[in-house]
Amino acid sequence: MKKQVEPLIDIATVILVSGLAFFLEDFVHSKGWIKVGPEVRGVSSVLAGAIAAVVITFARGRNFSDLGFMRPKRWGITALQVAAILITFIAAQNLVPQIISIFIEIPDPDMSRYESISGNLGLAIAMAFLFPITASIPEEIIYRGFLMDRISSIFSQKKGVSIIAVFTQGIIFSLVHFQWGIGGMILTLSMGIIWGVAYLLCGRNLWVVILAHSGGHILFVIYLYLN
Repeated sequence: MKKQVEPLIDIATVILVSGLAFFLEDFVHSKGWIKVGPEVRGVSSVLAGAIAAVVITFARGRNFSDLGFMRPKRWGITALQVAAILITFIAAQNLVPQIISIFIEIPDPDMSRYESISGNLGLAIAMAFLFPITASIPEEIIYRGFLMDRISSIFSQKKGVSIIAVFTQGIIFSLVHFQWGIGGMILTLSMGIIWGVAYLLCGRNLWVVILAHSGGHILFVIYLYLN
């Protein structure tokens, strides 16, 4: 029973820390004490969750390798893996909404919070650097490195534990992007599943997925700038 309780406590702690950071940021912003642009709102929540995940990992007597931070054996293969993941990601972003729309009508993702990037080259360049640092790395630490490991520990005796881990973290990843609306949550669900499957296929090497995720964010910024 202890093997199931510990990872549940770990997951709940990270979610609690992330949630508190989000509401604290919202409170501080509403009071006018600190003003931040809408395009970076929620960053404190992601960073706080990632820090909590690292602290918990070390408190359990583990280290960065347990979060997936392993040096790739061959960078050439890593580059090919990143390219393959990005191609899959782009294809899914275009195909998933079309497939789902056959059965139900889904709204477009709400990207209004990023409208200031449109046509603003300086801000676009800044966000292209900031997103990988404030989103790609901490999100991969939380959802793929930490959550998939902890979820796998809970269901270690179940068949298809990897599938359970991939879909569970994907759902959580989708829910925390509620500000993007229903359409955005559906897209982030597919994103979370793609990153999760890629993480497993690449031998649980988090660097590969971080690089692919960062590439996805840069493409996202380019899209926002041009549109």
